[in-house]
Amino acid sequence: MSGSFKGAFVHGVLTALETLKISFSAYAASSSSTLPTTYAAINKISQLPIDFWYENLELLEKPGFGMSDVVLTLIDKYAPVLDKLQFLASARRFLVACSYVNNDEAAQITQGDNATRLGRKLIIQAVRKDNRWKNQNLDLHVFDTQSHRSEFLLTPGNFKEVMYATTRMLHAWHIPAAINGKPYIDGSYTCMCPVEPLIERGYKKILVIATEPGPIYTDIFSSKIITPDMNGCIINIIQPDMDLKTLGVDYIKATREGLKKTYDYGIEKGKEYIEKMNG
Repeated sequence: MSGSFKGAFVHGVLTALETLKISFSAYAASSSSTLPTTYAAINKISQLPIDFWYENLELLEKPGFGMSDVVLTLIDKYAPVLDKLQFLASARRFLVACSYVNNDEAAQITQGDNATRLGRKLIIQAVRKDNRWKNQNLDLHVFDTQSHRSEFLLTPGNFKEVMYATTRMLHAWHIPAAINGKPYIDGSYTCMCPVEPLIERGYKKILVIATEPGPIYTDIFSSKIITPDMNGCIINIIQPDMDLKTLGVDYIKATREGLKKTYDYGIEKGKEYIEKMNG
């Protein structure tokens, strides 16, 4: 599940699962959870330390640096390593959710000077569960290392573009995102947690790692709740018991101590889940 800095919880859970020798046939991610999940898909999450999140904070504190600059800097640092491993035959299937802007008028807004204003408007609409703008202007596109459609195949050639596009929340990211020359914005607008794309590809047992307590929705507009028996599948959920803000981590604000607590809490919840399953 997406969550910006709250993705440190996802990172912690994935670390616990890998430590306990738990792996899966496919991995799917949206927004900030994408980079940690990529490492999990190549069984290398232990090589992505908590320092990754500290780097986010340090970069955000640099004069003139916004969230776009932070994400692009870290992609430049980490993507080359992933390129060498993610596309080997031994890597697990990996999917990334992105939101395609499907018409010229919306593209002009999302890629131009009015993007921040629209982003703030969409946050308000999300709170009100108003998904009309989303339904009219966005399509979910899932990039997949095993896609049979060339335009949606995740490759070394588009990997960095996809990694950035899936994170681009309009209210806080000022640099436009494009994949293969087409306009995209954050995956969360159409797919906050990519359960349905996995179901559509035939997966019947899915583990969701959420970044929020309570009901988990398919997108930020609360279009549909992800249920334990969604579409006749078995959906298990690992999620925090409280809003991670209480630990010092919000979407685009966090403290170093809060990130450590959130990461450690993810490890705790991951171990707790496995113990429960084994019991």
